[in-house]
Formats: sequence, structure tokens, C-alpha cells
Amino acid sequence: MLDTRKAAILRAVAREHIRTGEPVGSQAIVQRYALGVKPATVRNEMAAMTEYGYLAQPHTSAGRVPTTRGYRYYVEHLMSGTTTLRIESYFRRLPEPGESLTELLQATLQLLARAAQSVAFAATTRDETMRVLRCVLTPCAPRRVLSVVVTEHGEVDNRLVDLQYASSQRALNRIQSVLATMIEGQTVRTVLTLDPAHAPALESPAERETLVSLLRAVQQQVQDIAEGELLYDGMVYLLRLPEFQREVRQLEAVLRVLEARKPLYRLLQQSGDAELHITIGEENPIDALRSCTLVYARYYAGGRPAGMIGLMGPVRMDYDHALPAVRHAANALSDLLTRTLYS
Repeated sequence: MLDTRKAAILRAVAREHIRTGEPVGSQAIVQRYALGVKPATVRNEMAAMTEYGYLAQPHTSAGRVPTTRGYRYYVEHLMSGTTTLRIESYFRRLPEPGESLTELLQATLQLLARAAQSVAFAATTRDETMRVLRCVLTPCAPRRVLSVVVTEHGEVDNRLVDLQYASSQRALNRIQSVLATMIEGQTVRTVLTLDPAHAPALESPAERETLVSLLRAVQQQVQDIAEGELLYDGMVYLLRLPEFQREVRQLEAVLRVLEARKPLYRLLQQSGDAELHITIGEENPIDALRSCTLVYARYYAGGRPAGMIGLMGPVRMDYDHALPAVRHAANALSDLLTRTLYS
């Protein structure tokens, strides 16, 4: 724990950096915050916190900025904890029950992005209870097969699979028959539990190896189909940030993650049981997002977890505003979904 003076200076540096996006000097801290100490004392304390890893100095003559550790300390110990009626008023504009889940999410994301001036995102939970209706294998080359998987919800996934051994049409028909027996009519959850090592024996070791390869491919296909949807809104707010205007490559990397969807979706699905998650800068397991902070919360439908909703912004995100905004969005969406599904 930092002592009282260091904590007050760290809070001031964090708020100034959030406000301006620039390194913060001791003179600015003394002028804007009534800390009751001289600039030299502030400089000494900032130097000590730099050694501790709470602050960083981008350039020799520049002021300091909070590090990931510094912002983590700010979030856990120094936030004001206040909320505003302005945030609450945004979510009174959500549509009435009866809209589709996608429409409700899109409406909520538009409001959340506008309220927080950040990218808003939401993910629906994965559905492993859907059943696999069909699996069709079509040869494309001696060692390449097109695998087509169809589920009961109408999703179709086509994937080219490269094989170790060439297969004749008769061998491929045998393999498809065995594969269909194993997976057709089964839920995604059941298909994902199938162990390729226990696949049935066929006429030759090569056929069995081909069956194992195709089963693994189909498991990946049904897993991808079962994954829910990721939506986002408010990319324009990233474009306005000076740090991303200066570092165009960082901005491009973040936009690619959003456009790809799956990496961020999988990160959200791996979240633990906490109701609110805050991942700051270097804490992000996705390298391209280490210039960002993610704040997200679980939303519910009738008491059952239905997905995640949150914000993505720079590491200097306005945490005092973003955290209550995400909480309000999750609560408003949960209430709306519950009334839509169970009214």
C-alpha cells in the first residue's frame, strides 16, 4: 500500500493524465490539486513511485504517466466511487420488450458508447446445446477434403481440411459413414467430448488416421458455430484519441481485433465468475489490446447468464465514469431481456 501522500499524488497524476493524455509534471499537480506540498516534494514522491513501478517517465525531460500497475492501484483504491444521474438517464431510452436479442444489444451498445465516449461491445453466451444435423465430406484433391457441418439452427460451416493420406471415394464414404454415426443428432457439447484417440477402427491405419483428422476438424467447426455473437459500436471514439492518432499502428491492431471478433469473444468467454472485469493495458492477454483497457460485466436473462457487455478504451480511460456506465448497461439490459423473455 502507498502512504497517504503518495496515494494523493498518484490520484492526481492519474486524473490529469486521463484529462489531457499528456505526461504530468509536478508543477501542474501543485497548481491544480490542493496537496499542501511543494513541487520539489511532489517530484521526489513521483520519482519514488517510478521506482516502485506505479509511474513511468516517457522522456527524460517529461512528466510522469501512470503505468498499468499505477492504474490498477487507482481502480482498486483511489476511485471516487460516485455515479451520475447522466449515466442512468441514457439507459432509460432503451426500446420496449419484444425486440430481438441482436436489436436489443445494438440499441444498448449505441447508448453505452455515447455515454462513455468509448467503444462498446457485447457478446452473447455460447450455445453448446444445439444439435448437429449433417456432416458431409467432399473430396477436392487427393489430400484435401471439404467438410460441411449443418446444425439444427440452420448454421452451415464449410472448411477445407488437409489430410496426411490420400483417400479414394470409397474410403471417404466409409469414413463419412462412421463420422456421421458419431456426431449427427448429437449436441455440440457431446461432439466436443468425443476423444479422437477412441475413434473406431477402419480397414487400414491410414483410414483411421484420416478419420481422426476429420473428427478434430469437425469438432473445431461445431465449436466455432456454437460460439455466440460479438457486436460493437463507437469505433469513431477511438479515432479521436491523440494516443491513437500518434500511433496509427496501435490503432490498426485494435481495429483488427474488433473486426476479427473471435479473439475478443473467446477472451470474454474465459472470464471467471466476477460480475465486473477490468483488464488494464499489459494485463490483456491479447497483445494487440495492450494499449487499451477493457471493462465488462455479465448480463442475465431471467437469472441465467446471457453474455457480457463492456467498454474498450485507452489505458487512461475515465474509470470513474466507465465502471458505473458498464454496471448500469448490464443491469438495464438484464432487466429488459428478462421482461422480453419472461413477461
